[in-house]
Amino acid sequence: MTRASIILFATLILLSVNGSTGAQTVLTQEEAGKSVTIKDLNATTSSVTGVVVNNTPHIIRDVEVLVEYHWLWANEFKPGPVSPGHSAVIKLEKDIAAGQTSAFRYTPDPALPTRKDGQYDPEVRVTGFTSVIPGTASR
Repeated sequence: MTRASIILFATLILLSVNGSTGAQTVLTQEEAGKSVTIKDLNATTSSVTGVVVNNTPHIIRDVEVLVEYHWLWANEFKPGPVSPGHSAVIKLEKDIAAGQTSAFRYTPDPALPTRKDGQYDPEVRVTGFTSVIPGTASR
């Protein structure tokens, strides 16, 4: 075994024992849904407003809110050739402290077309965030 191989092997052992490798934890959809929620939601075809609530004990950042305008055809048996449905991801560019909130607003640009052959059904949900969990510095 070369000296470099021994050093690499020893480093891997120390990291596995120490457990301080900057690991990520992925939450289930149910867990994430309880951790970061949206309140005071008002979703119309012209705008979406709401407040993201951090229910975790940690700072969160990189919050992504998905706005989907599902198109419901007036006659589902004979839909048109192209659905005018629309979606957008809103990225909140700030940290949200534990227990705190952050308001957001989205306005479709260009505006959604007014049509008589169906209607929009808006859906809004948090699709991602990062928890900032303080750790101990490894030396």
